[in-house]
Amino acid sequence: MRLLHGLVGIIATCALYGCGFEAPAPLRTPAPPTPTPPLSTIAATLAIPAAQLAQLVNNTTEYSIANLHDQPLNCGFSHCRLNLTAQRTGPASISAENGVLALRLPFAIQAQLATTGIFSFLHVKGDGQVVADARTNLSITPDLDLHSSSSGMVRFDNARLRLGAITANIAQLWDDNQNLLAKPLWRTLDTRVEKLPLKAKITALWSGAFKPIRIGKSPLTWLALRPEQLSVAQPDISGGAVIISLSLSVRSQVLVENSSPPNPPTPLPTVKIMATPSDEFSFAVPVLLPYDRAARLAMASLAKNPPRIAGMTVRFDAIQILPSGDDVVVTVKFCADPGWDPFGWLASCGTVYLRGTPAFDSARQIISIQNLHYDIASANLMLTTLHALAGNLLAKRLEGHLQFDESNDVARLETDIVSALAKPQGDDLTIAIHVESFGRPSFTWSATGFIAVFSAHGKVMTRLNL
Repeated sequence: MRLLHGLVGIIATCALYGCGFEAPAPLRTPAPPTPTPPLSTIAATLAIPAAQLAQLVNNTTEYSIANLHDQPLNCGFSHCRLNLTAQRTGPASISAENGVLALRLPFAIQAQLATTGIFSFLHVKGDGQVVADARTNLSITPDLDLHSSSSGMVRFDNARLRLGAITANIAQLWDDNQNLLAKPLWRTLDTRVEKLPLKAKITALWSGAFKPIRIGKSPLTWLALRPEQLSVAQPDISGGAVIISLSLSVRSQVLVENSSPPNPPTPLPTVKIMATPSDEFSFAVPVLLPYDRAARLAMASLAKNPPRIAGMTVRFDAIQILPSGDDVVVTVKFCADPGWDPFGWLASCGTVYLRGTPAFDSARQIISIQNLHYDIASANLMLTTLHALAGNLLAKRLEGHLQFDESNDVARLETDIVSALAKPQGDDLTIAIHVESFGRPSFTWSATGFIAVFSAHGKVMTRLNL
């Protein structure tokens, strides 16, 4: 009889502590969709000094700048035909003020003039020194073609046509035939200016923006940009420079990869012409805390400080975090040991499910799961198997270990971003970004983890080598 009473006690104890139990898995609704990285803006102002433009024009302008052959013109006393060559005799000089490029170009001319009609036997030759003063307006098309429109004056110094003792002033002939003789010269200058490799440099900038930027070493972390739109303002000619403003609309994200992640460039889209230039940037970067990493952090915290609840030592064997609509489900595998069972023979082990709401303390940059409570099926199971933990004691103690301090990671990431973006990116067209401030992160979660999105603001510095 005494043996029977002992077995009944053991059975009752097992019933009290459950021996082993598993709650039914809860119903889960789809996780919130992974948010598309916010659209960010990187605006840059390119200042091309007039001296650099002059050097480029000199390097790309052939010494032969005009060659007219059998050009009809009015000689006053007759109709004539002119052969004329113009050779540059010195470097061009350029100033950039008040919306206009002013270009001065010295050259020498050699001319041959033949008359028609009864004076067809007359053939005269001449030469002279000339200075062309041109005023040039610039514009950019959505195809990034640079258009130049030049006009101006040509000044002659001792330029005459000679036939024995007879001389004629070339300047007077030029003035009388301005439309015929000046247009080819201005067209030549426009062609030289329009050959500036602006489109090639901007296209290279577009492709180069896709190259991931390494911002962290341990672990290897990359900032990947996906430009979507390029905008450009019409040139502003002032202050001794041609100023061109660009703006990239990009989506950015931070990736942890052992090597540079693939990020192939897309073709350059049709460029938008923008009205307001800027040299500022503002972009948002999403940072992911995967659920499995959060679970590992929680398990490490529990292993370091195992809780005692209702006189029992609670040992956690596994935690899993699963998204479910407006909350998350926390799967908990644990064992509860009565304090009077030193050998753990009567430990009650099982699996339960709790629900909680993700939250983010933007000031302290701590992600947490709040308002943790049993899923309804788990609550009913605990009432019948492990009544001592049927209330909110387990949930409250577990909540303290479901807090993930991301402040150190975010601070390190911000430092890495500031350092990486300050380094000039690109070759001939280089961009360096000075981060002035970071905004408070926003927060959400998706099928893969918790997502904090933080923003950065600052200035963009550029240099263009044409």
